[in-house]
Amino acid sequence: MKKRLLYNIPSMIALLIIFLTIVTIICFGVLSTKYIILVIAAELVFYIIGVLLYNMKNIILKIIGIILLLIGMIGNCIAQYYINTTDRYLSQNFEVQSYKVKTPYYLIGTTSNTYTSLDDIKEEDKVYYYKFSQSVNKTIEKVKNNKPVETIELYGTVLNLYNENSMLIVSKADYEYLMEATSELSRDNYKIITEFEVVEYFKINNDLPESYNVYINGLDFSGNRRDFNMIATINTKTHKVVLTSIPRDYYMYVPALGMHDSLTGLGLVDSQVAKEALEKLFDIKIDYTLNLYTESLVKVVDTIGGVEFCSDKDFRTSHDLTLGTYEDKGEKLLVKKGCHTYNGLETLAIARERVNISTIGDRGRTEVDRQIIVNILKKVATVDTLKNYKAVLESLDGTYTSNINRRTVTDLIQKSIDNPNYEIIEQSVDGTDMLAPCRQGSGMLWALDPNMDTVNTASAKIKEVING
Repeated sequence: MKKRLLYNIPSMIALLIIFLTIVTIICFGVLSTKYIILVIAAELVFYIIGVLLYNMKNIILKIIGIILLLIGMIGNCIAQYYINTTDRYLSQNFEVQSYKVKTPYYLIGTTSNTYTSLDDIKEEDKVYYYKFSQSVNKTIEKVKNNKPVETIELYGTVLNLYNENSMLIVSKADYEYLMEATSELSRDNYKIITEFEVVEYFKINNDLPESYNVYINGLDFSGNRRDFNMIATINTKTHKVVLTSIPRDYYMYVPALGMHDSLTGLGLVDSQVAKEALEKLFDIKIDYTLNLYTESLVKVVDTIGGVEFCSDKDFRTSHDLTLGTYEDKGEKLLVKKGCHTYNGLETLAIARERVNISTIGDRGRTEVDRQIIVNILKKVATVDTLKNYKAVLESLDGTYTSNINRRTVTDLIQKSIDNPNYEIIEQSVDGTDMLAPCRQGSGMLWALDPNMDTVNTASAKIKEVING
């Protein structure tokens, strides 16, 4: 009896591993019922064949049975590894009830100001706060001995600090952007009294819609230019996706600011502000936002072993192969005609190009960026990515923020497994070049006056896909 029990240990271990794998798959929640049944059936058939052969008297058949049981155990262990790795990633990034946003802040004064902290502010001091800085309501709570005055005019308020001997509470991004945007203001005339950080938590919407819009935007390495803008419209029932590219210079009415501004100029405020402006422009509801950072492109492309880019001509990039600077004193990339694979920094240089490509300007760059995004998604979906799967997921850490919930992500994965043949429609909006007051009115810059015919056409396609 004992000998027989020992003899059956391999088959018992194999059965236990199968049971654990099936439980893991069911708990993971990305396979529909029909696929779970197929997995269970396949597991049992493979296991039964292995056990039957293992119990045969013929030594060759017995060895084949042992090999089948071993293959089954190894295969199930590998499956559990990938499922658990993915499950941990989804839990850490999409299962939270809220997400955290950290915003660096400045207290600005004149060069003669002797204060060193927020606690130095007295009740009689005149202190302004900039209404459109991220998490500003949380910020003014930190000022204990004063009631700061709201301002919507950043340039004028900074200009008048000397005349009024006043101070200003403003996010670091807003202040740095303002100083970069206008030549009328000099950093030498102002003092950063103190720098501090504000943390705010935003709730995640846990609804599960069949169709939805995602505003995907990318900030450059300075953290205050919104260079990449796209609305991804997804219908999981009809299996249609629309990718709508919007040039970064697009000039439109911004409800939160009560004025017009360009998309790139909105890089200094929360993406919610840009999202609301796009909702008004396209007359749609945007359900989720996905905020990307420059480093994410470089890390992901390098981790997946490069990404393909196709060009209709040879050209050399305007920007060099570096990260974190606009000096462009280093080596420029020669992009060859045809389709070639490029690493992270090379792909970034291509993504930033808008001078030497066939369609010059921001219009051309949106086309280039859309091709890169689509090719990255295609590469990630290949079997080769599985070899480096954990590293690919780890490369995404800290490279984006989003309010997309786990239910929506797992539902999209499940629907994609059920029917991987999604129809992807690509479209762009256009406009007319012009000079306009941008960066919240701080300077006259190049902008793109929307061509409403292209906007209305794009809007109609988005609504068509949303409504199925």
